[in-house]
Amino acid sequence: MAKLISVCTQKGGVGKTTLTMLLATYYHTTMGKSVTVIDADFPQHSFDATRRSELASVQNDEELQSLYVTLYPELNREMYKVYRGSLEELALFLAGLKEKGDDELVFIDMPGSMNVKGFDKVASQLDYIILPMEADKMTFTAGLQTLDLFDKFREAKGADYKLFMLWNKYKKSENPSLMDGIETIVRERGNVKILDYRVTDSVSWKRERSTLFPSNKVKGLAEELTKELIIKETVV
Repeated sequence: MAKLISVCTQKGGVGKTTLTMLLATYYHTTMGKSVTVIDADFPQHSFDATRRSELASVQNDEELQSLYVTLYPELNREMYKVYRGSLEELALFLAGLKEKGDDELVFIDMPGSMNVKGFDKVASQLDYIILPMEADKMTFTAGLQTLDLFDKFREAKGADYKLFMLWNKYKKSENPSLMDGIETIVRERGNVKILDYRVTDSVSWKRERSTLFPSNKVKGLAEELTKELIIKETVV
């Protein structure tokens, strides 16, 4: 069965699309997994827009074209599919999508707000939710609100997903007591796993995101998630 995964929070600007893109591309190209991405982040659909822009660049840039025609024949596979649509549309066929393939990874790029029609129907069918957390009041508050809503989905709709918290935009100078306090509050909920990997506060994360070419910046996170999500190893 396919695994439905979403980097999800109701605060915008935390890099959920960047993380989704880096993970999806790394899993597909470097770890040899079958991947599909559904861009349901209406109205901007930035994931789909990036894919279209990159394909245009490959056609017009000889260096990128050379990189592309070298990478994919070596992998013996095509680039992963990216679909765009609304949450309402997605909710209608999501159950069938879960039967799509053996151990396929389906990443769903959700809107930055949960106050969108169809959000509850899609969210309740997810298998894994990754919550980006930063050590500031607004992100922390939004993160707890997100967890509260997912708890309600679990109770109301019988959802059976696994929740992860991921430290995002981490600074080495961050106040350890503040981070410890946030982790203590999250752990007290009893249904959230705090990932060991920390995404550093660096603009290079966004610069290196691509729907076609992998970045090793996400290697550590992908390896930890491979164990947590019980993803079968694939020899490339």
